[in-house]
Amino acid sequence: MLAVLKRLIFSGLILVFTFISSAQAFAVEEKDLEKQADLIAKLLVSCRAIIAQNQDLINDPDKGDKGFTGEIYINKVKEHFKNATDLEVSENDALSSDPVKRSLGTLLCSAKEVINESQKVINMKGKGFKKVIPAVVGRRTGFKYNKAMGVGYYLKQTSIRYRNPANHPDDLETRYLDKFEEPGYPKVKGKGEVITNSDGSKVYRYMLPVYIKPACLKCHGEPKGEKDITGGIKEGYKEGEVRGAISVMIPY
Repeated sequence: MLAVLKRLIFSGLILVFTFISSAQAFAVEEKDLEKQADLIAKLLVSCRAIIAQNQDLINDPDKGDKGFTGEIYINKVKEHFKNATDLEVSENDALSSDPVKRSLGTLLCSAKEVINESQKVINMKGKGFKKVIPAVVGRRTGFKYNKAMGVGYYLKQTSIRYRNPANHPDDLETRYLDKFEEPGYPKVKGKGEVITNSDGSKVYRYMLPVYIKPACLKCHGEPKGEKDITGGIKEGYKEGEVRGAISVMIPY
């Protein structure tokens, strides 16, 4: 009887330790996915930032060859990203078996391809506004990234006050965007969670808020209602306000 009782107690302890280990593994895995999603979002932010920093060059009607090739662009993106995260990334990482490196490398390759495809427009002499702006480059980069990464991966720019229908937020994105605009929400702090799809598969959804910076005010600031250089209507944003977010999805 005593031997049976000991076996039951031992079996119970095994079950408890297994449950604890499984819970710890789940926590670590979700934390890793959050880190991966955050890096993907921040790399797209770097891609957008370099376009903003070189907007005057891109739109210069007096200059033909701008020297702003995909290679030059990506080198600037990598430098910006390293300054923001202290991490080095490479296009070669797109071939890595590590999911984080593969995601970042694929995103770099996608962004580089977008700028290379835009060379004829960028280098067009006598034309000012080229429509090569952060939002457009970001959207095109996300489209290429999604196609290259495949099922379960997703990268998108979104906003409550979106201009392009492609940036329309879904229910989760709307909920997060509302959260980002609450007074006291920590700036540049993302938010994510595991979502179960209707087919039973799981994904990790994450969003990183994007804030209005001085360069954004040219198209999104005052006076509200006035047309900007793109032909869009200025929303009347002020520096520091939430413009939208980078939305990321990763298979769980």
